[in-house]
This record gives sequence, structure tokens and C-alpha cells, in this order.
Amino acid sequence: MATISLSFEAIDDLIYDARSGDFAALKTDIDALATQHACSPASIVASAIDAEPESEGGSGACLLHFPAANGNHEILSFLLSTLTSGNILDQAQILAVVNHQNHSGNTPLHWAALNTHLPCVKALVEAGADLSVKNAAGHDAVFLAERTAWAAETETEAETEEQQDQQEVEVEVSVGEEAEQDAAPRKLSPGEEVVEWLLGCDKGAGLESGVAEP
Repeated sequence: MATISLSFEAIDDLIYDARSGDFAALKTDIDALATQHACSPASIVASAIDAEPESEGGSGACLLHFPAANGNHEILSFLLSTLTSGNILDQAQILAVVNHQNHSGNTPLHWAALNTHLPCVKALVEAGADLSVKNAAGHDAVFLAERTAWAAETETEAETEEQQDQQEVEVEVSVGEEAEQDAAPRKLSPGEEVVEWLLGCDKGAGLESGVAEP
């Protein structure tokens, strides 16, 4: 039995736990539901999908979406580990959860990339998240990360220009110091780090040994 029918209240409680980051409550609720339905915790995680229509406030999201969006690597790793425990779900069933699209077509990877949570992005890709999946707007996870990185860079540039307009600062730098500063690499923003890692995965790099490329 891979998936089961969970009540709206049960799914809502699990989503609340995952969204709020209450690890203890989430684990307790999953175990309690598994006992109640005489199934594995893996089946509970796979079945916990917000299937309410969007018009009624439903998101269409699975449990993985929420820790991915919030950058809660601990809970995301726990859910991914639960999905694969006990050999209850086959690979196709696991990937169906990992790549589940909500009402907007966004997968957990879309949300993790959009919010630039690199550890969560890595965990999802290593679990089999498909980088090629596009949401309802036609965008993949790399595009969302790039857009976030671009927005952050634009905001930083705007703040810098505003500060320069407000005051002029004279800085004396020796030729040697200036050359050293010019040579120093610019620190990547979180969005840029996500983009670079995802692009590396797309080229066959960035995955740990033994993990199948998505």
C-alpha cells in the first residue's frame, strides 16, 4: 500500500508541522497516523498532499514544499529519508513525491531555488528532483534562482548608488593595495550560489558519488 486516504484535518496538521518547523510534532503525527492506518511512515508522507482546490485556499503542495521553501534542511532531510525507508515505495513513487507540482506547477525544488536555500536544493536534487520541470509560468528552478539573484543584485546596486548620492567619500589607496583589492574575487550571493550549483548538476557535476543524475 503506497498511498492512503488521509483526512483533511490530518493533512492540515502535518502541513502545519512542516511549515512551522516543529520537527518533534511532525515526527509524532506521522508515526501516529502510520499506526492508525496500519501503514508505513513513508506512505503517510507520500499521501500528505494539500488536494483542496485553489479556489478554496488549497496549495496543491506536498509536505516537501514547506521545509524546502523555508530552508529547513533538517525537516526536509527527515521527510526524504522517511520516503525511502523500509523499501515501501518504489523509485517511481518516491520521485512522484519529490517532483510533485502544486497548483502553480512549482515543485519543492522550485521553492527551494526561488528562496535560495542551497542545502535544500542539494538534498532535493540528490533525491532525484528533476531540474527540467517547468511551472505554470514556464519557468524551471534555475530561472527562479537567477531571477532572485538578479533582483538582489539590482537592489544592492540601487542602495550603493543612493549612498553615493548622499555623501562623497574620498579613499586613498596605494597602487599595491588597489591591485590586491581588484584581484579579490567577489563573494557570490545565495542566489548565484544556487544557480552555479544547479548549472553544474545540469552538466553532470555537483552530485555526490553514487547518486543518479536527474
